[in-house]
Amino acid sequence: MTYADLFSSTFRLAQLSVRIVLHRKFLFAGLGVVVYYGILYAILVFRPSDGFSVEEALRILVQIPGAVLAIYLSMDLVASERDGDTLETLFSASASHYVVWLIRIGCLHVVLALTVMSMSTVSYFLFAEHPFVLGGLNALISTLFVANLTFLFAVSVRNSNSAGMLALGALIVSLITQGSTDGTVYSLFLNPFEPPTGVDLSLWADTVLINRGLVVVGSAVTLYLALSKMGRRDRWLN
Repeated sequence: MTYADLFSSTFRLAQLSVRIVLHRKFLFAGLGVVVYYGILYAILVFRPSDGFSVEEALRILVQIPGAVLAIYLSMDLVASERDGDTLETLFSASASHYVVWLIRIGCLHVVLALTVMSMSTVSYFLFAEHPFVLGGLNALISTLFVANLTFLFAVSVRNSNSAGMLALGALIVSLITQGSTDGTVYSLFLNPFEPPTGVDLSLWADTVLINRGLVVVGSAVTLYLALSKMGRRDRWLN
């Protein structure tokens, strides 16, 4: 196979992966985000005193919707293959199934990255002035972790609804405990632009670096565990 054929095959696989990831789901997800932003904008129009701070804007307008979108787009990646009886074809393909799924997950990550950055930009112009580029990148780290965690749940339970419920439960637990973990290295939705009062800025920079590093490592570990479970062919084909 020439490099041109390899590039062409990879491009076609990526194109197919994007179609599988999006299908009709992205339209409903986009409408959901528009409705969500519309409701919040209407509230601010009628109650202009209830504005968003930088911390609230990033968390309410970017991080939480991004995490929910990640769950919605990731929960049935595996179940759709099993329901369509295409797992046998997937594992019998000449290419490694790791490559196939890495391309598919990579396409999902690209879609989420573009969406999160768009939401961060829109929230900057409509709701609150915040560092929308760095804020979007910060929210993307948490979003990709939630997406990989949902993918791991989907591989483990082999049911899209169960995977979505597990991931949503983990998200709710994270939000409930946010008050006690906020400002620490254990916070999933850490806002690096709002340091706690009285904390030295150099110490806060180290906390942010460690926190974001732990989330990135956790995201990579969950993806590795999901792909490792996916490699057990007999379990999937029984």
